[in-house]
This record gives sequence, structure tokens and C-alpha cells, in this order.
Amino acid sequence: MPSDQDPTAEQISQVKTSILQKLEQEPPAEPFHPNDLKRITDSDLWITKLLQVYDFDVEKCITRLWSNLAWRQSFGVYDLTEKSINQEYLNDGSIFVHNKDKDGKPLLILTINKHSKSRNQEELLRVIVFWIERLQRESNLDKITIFMDMTGTGLSNLDLDFIKSIIGVFETKYPYVPNYILVHDLPFLLNAAFKIVKTFLPAEALKILKVTTKKDIDQYVDKDNCLKIWGGNDDYVYKFA
Repeated sequence: MPSDQDPTAEQISQVKTSILQKLEQEPPAEPFHPNDLKRITDSDLWITKLLQVYDFDVEKCITRLWSNLAWRQSFGVYDLTEKSINQEYLNDGSIFVHNKDKDGKPLLILTINKHSKSRNQEELLRVIVFWIERLQRESNLDKITIFMDMTGTGLSNLDLDFIKSIIGVFETKYPYVPNYILVHDLPFLLNAAFKIVKTFLPAEALKILKVTTKKDIDQYVDKDNCLKIWGGNDDYVYKFA
């Protein structure tokens, strides 16, 4: 998990200077987005969070930040809007944000029983990144809890490649973002498959992975913030807004 300690001003300066020098000496074929460059020049927050998650390893932070800048440009994170992403996936309740965990972090909810392997993985990832970016802007890069709602999920809904892709996005693109990974109401039938999923997870993610049931979900999410289907009091029905 990220350190609670802050990096030194010198460590932040080393990362910032190295990135800006590399931009001058080895400019990328596709220029990085000006908004991301502004986040580096005008603030220490992004670099601080990366240094914390990489245990203040300056060289690692520089490498990962450069890679992240290139990915953000090629993926087009600033072009993801409610009109540009897949409308079916945005509106069907398979991926949405609602309520917060007990630490006050937003819940990014993945309704796994709405998934099938026939769905377009790239389009789904675009919806996930759309929500992450929206939350990051609203919260100034605060954490998010990933809530995998397994209620009523069967083998036909389980797509290990898709789950692996989601894990990859958080591990490499947003490593400082996850607060918890909650896997809720996992059917007994899927226990063996879930053991495979756990092998995809880095050690840091395993520390924040929690499997919950209706009986103990309130350890992480208050009953008033839990949907009724999870065993809570909230009768919310998702509609994009």
C-alpha cells in the first residue's frame, strides 16, 4: 500500500526535472497531452502519489510516469466523454459509480452478472477509465474502492481476460487509486475461478482485496450506502447522470 509519508522536495524535483529534460531531448512521436504536462509543472500531487506507491524509488517513478503519459495520450483519456463512449455500456448498469465506503471513498461498481465474453473489452475499459478520470477530477486524485458485485453471477459471466485487463489498468495506470477491492457475494460455484483471479493480483492488491457477504459488508460499506441487493438499505436504481 502507498506510504503515508511524503517524499522529499528533492525527490519530487528529481522526477519533475528528469521528465521535462527527457521531453526536450527525446520528444515522443505523439506529444503528451498538455493537461498532463500541466499536472507535472504546476503541481506536486501526481508525482507525490506515484513516489509514495513506488516506495520513493525515483528512477522507477520516472519510468512509470513517462509510460503513463504515453498511455494517456494514446488511449485518449481527455477525449472520453459521456457522448464518446459506448452508450449501451454507460447506461446498462454494468459499470457505474454510487455511494462511498466507510473511508469516504467512492464505489466504482462492476455488476459482473451483466457481463459476457461477447462484449467489447476495449469499449468496456473505456467506460471504466471514463469513470476513474471523472472521479479523479472531482476528488483531486483521491482513492476509489472497486466493488465487484458478484450477486447472481454464473460461469457464463466470468471473463478472466476482462478481469485481468481491469487489474492491469489499476496496477499500471492508476496504482495509487484503489482503497479496497471488494468482491461481494461470490457464488460457491465460482470459488475455483476466483482463486485463478487472485494469481493475477500483485501483492499490494491482495492486501486490500476483501471478499464480502451480506452479513459482513458493513465492515467496509455502511448499510445506508449498500444497495438492497447487497443486504443494505439503499433502493437506488442506476441511471446515468
